[in-house]
Amino acid sequence: MQKPVEGISLPLIICGSCLYFVVFALSITGNCFVLTTCYRRRASSLKWFIANLAVADLTFALLTILDAISFLWNWIGGQVSCKIQGFFVASSWNTSIMTLVAISYERVKTVVDPFDARFIDSVSASKKVVSLWVISLAIGSPLLHVYRIVREEESGKAVCSNEPFGDLERQIYYGIHGVCFFIIPLIYMLYAQFTIFRTLRSRAQSFSGQSCLHTTLTCRHRKVAKTLTALTLAFVICWSPFMIFRQLMYFHLSNERHVWRSAQLLVLVNSALDPILYGIYSENLSSKQVLGGFVKCFGFIRTSARVRIFTTTETKRSQRNTGINSTRARLSMRKLTNINTNRVISAN
Repeated sequence: MQKPVEGISLPLIICGSCLYFVVFALSITGNCFVLTTCYRRRASSLKWFIANLAVADLTFALLTILDAISFLWNWIGGQVSCKIQGFFVASSWNTSIMTLVAISYERVKTVVDPFDARFIDSVSASKKVVSLWVISLAIGSPLLHVYRIVREEESGKAVCSNEPFGDLERQIYYGIHGVCFFIIPLIYMLYAQFTIFRTLRSRAQSFSGQSCLHTTLTCRHRKVAKTLTALTLAFVICWSPFMIFRQLMYFHLSNERHVWRSAQLLVLVNSALDPILYGIYSENLSSKQVLGGFVKCFGFIRTSARVRIFTTTETKRSQRNTGINSTRARLSMRKLTNINTNRVISAN
C-alpha cells in the first residue's frame, strides 16, 4: 500500500492531525486568556513580559496553520507567504525564548533584591519588550531570502523549504542559533531557578525559631520549587528534541520525517503550556477564574443569561436603594414628630 503523505501511514496522519488541532486550540485559547488577564491587571514589568510571551506564542500558533495545510495538501499563498511565514515563525521562536530568559531574570531580581525590584517601572519593561522583537526580527532577517517553494521529489507537491540556503550555510546558521537560543538560555534558566531556590530556602531556615513565619516560608519555598521544576522540564522536553534533531538532519545524520514532525509538534505544545505555567499558575489564579476566563474568551455565555444576570443585579440594586430611602423617610418623620412634640410642650 502506498503511504500518502511523506511516507507516513494514514492512521498516524489522522492521530497527528487530531493532536495538532487539539494543541492548536489550547494554545490559542490559553494565550488569548493570558492577554485578557494582563490587560485587566495593574501594569508591571512581569506583566509586560508574560503578555509578550503570549503574543509570541499566539503568533507562532497561528502561523502553523500554513504548515498543517502544506502537510495535508499543498503550500498555499505562493512565494510571498512562504517567506513571510518562515521569517515570522523563526522570529516568534526567538522572541519566546528570550522572553523566558527575561522572565527568569525578573524573578531572580524580585526574590534576591525585592526592595530594588519595586522601582522597576512598566515603561522600561515595555522598551525591553520592543528590543526583544527588534533583535529577533534582525536575527531572522536572512530567512526572508532563504525560504522558497520547492517541489518534493517523491510526492511532487509544493512545500515551503529552506533548502536553497545550502548545507554549509544551514549548518553554521542553525548551529549558532541552537547555542544562542537553547543552550545558553537553558543554562541561565537553570542558574536563575537555582538562585531563587537557594534564596528562599535560606530565608525559611533563618526563621526556623518562629513557627508561624517558618511554616509560611516553607510552604512558599515548596510551591516555588514545584513551579521552577515544571518550568525547566517543560522547556527541556519541548525544545530539546527539535533543536537536537534539526542539527542531526542538517548534518545528514538522520532524516526521519515522522520524528521531525513530532519534534515540531512539541514546540507547539510548549506554546500551549506557557500560558498555564507562566500566565495562569504563576499568577495564582483559582480554577473558577481560569474557567470563567475561557468561557469569556469563547463567549459561551448566552445573551439571555447575560441579560438575566444584569436584570437581577439591577433589581437587587433598586430594592436596596428603595429600602434605604424608606429608612431615611421613617427617620425624618420621627425627627419631625419629636420636634413638634417639643414645641407643644414648650408652648404649654
